[in-house]
Amino acid sequence: MKRFPAIIFLILTILLVSCVNNDTVKIKNAVNAQMSLYPESRLQDLYKAFFQAEFGPEHIIADTLSAGRYLDSELLIPDNSDIMYEPIGVDSAFFRVHLCAVQSGKITRNELFDAFISGARKVESDEISKWTEKWRKIEGVIASMNLQLPDYETDRIAIDSLLNTGQYALHHSPQFRDKYDPHYRIVRKDLFYKRLYEAIK
Repeated sequence: MKRFPAIIFLILTILLVSCVNNDTVKIKNAVNAQMSLYPESRLQDLYKAFFQAEFGPEHIIADTLSAGRYLDSELLIPDNSDIMYEPIGVDSAFFRVHLCAVQSGKITRNELFDAFISGARKVESDEISKWTEKWRKIEGVIASMNLQLPDYETDRIAIDSLLNTGQYALHHSPQFRDKYDPHYRIVRKDLFYKRLYEAIK
């Protein structure tokens, strides 16, 4: 009987270590997927992908009418993406759907916009502190990968400063925009598969 608690402790410890290792593997896989598609990403761009995967598109939909007009203006710009969609983050809860999916006629503007808007939600203030803790774990894994990202420390400090002020949203780095000229919308996973996947798979 005296050994029973020790055995339980050992089992719980093994399960905890297994969960931590599994999370680390998932983070590394998500980072590697991003770097495979966008090898010139900076830490800022990795942050943006993980942030989008956590919260979706909320931070740019304060005004639905303006969001629609902005999409229309972007659709006038040729999107030369090699892919039409990509899962992002650890659990792929959200997808980036590139505007070439609309420009090629696979889906309509309204189909994309409606799925985009339907996945938006307000980010509550208490979620930011939780996200800050989560990001620091993610950043620790990224640091261990030794990716030699340009200006890593500068980006790390800037992200920490942002989070310390209760803010959370970042744009892509200028280098990322210059190299890849990204044009996409964030769509929640279930909405992506329900409304868009069959047309663009």
